[in-house]
Amino acid sequence: MATQEASGHCKTCGDTLVRRKGTNHILHLILTLLTAGLWVIIWILLSIKIGGWKCSKCGRSSRRKFLG
Repeated sequence: MATQEASGHCKTCGDTLVRRKGTNHILHLILTLLTAGLWVIIWILLSIKIGGWKCSKCGRSSRRKFLG
């Protein structure tokens, strides 16, 4: 499974690297084609990213810092 990383803020560790599970879009595209489109429902649900960002040091829920 893919992993996304970004800079973020943890209440315990301060400014740190945060991670969340990513979606393997190539795999889901293949499964969607093989199941005549039925897999797209599961693909959408998995792309929502339930659980959010986690601190890479302590594993607690954290916030991602947005540039801009």
